[in-house]
Amino acid sequence: MAELSVDTGAVRTFATAQDGVAADIAAQGGLDTVSHVAAMTPVFGLIGADFLASFAVAELLHDRDINALSGRFAQLGQAAFGSAATYDATDAEHAAGLNQAAGQIGIQA
Repeated sequence: MAELSVDTGAVRTFATAQDGVAADIAAQGGLDTVSHVAAMTPVFGLIGADFLASFAVAELLHDRDINALSGRFAQLGQAAFGSAATYDATDAEHAAGLNQAAGQIGIQA
């Protein structure tokens, strides 16, 4: 059996960092497409309507992708927090079993 040593504090630090990255990315989302198109309408006029429509779609898709990327980093952080908790719980469970077995050794002697 291979030895496994996990620094759950480091895993939690990683998880916190991923949550921070998710928040930073999410802060870049929420683009105000309506006001952007409204500001450009006088410049492009009717001739640029097709461009403005394409721009609006591109900006909406970009915003969707920003939110999706933020969500992926948030999921990564949550998974890391869950892994750290599982490692700690497993460690505590095995330690309790060993302590119980060690206590039985003294009784049998």
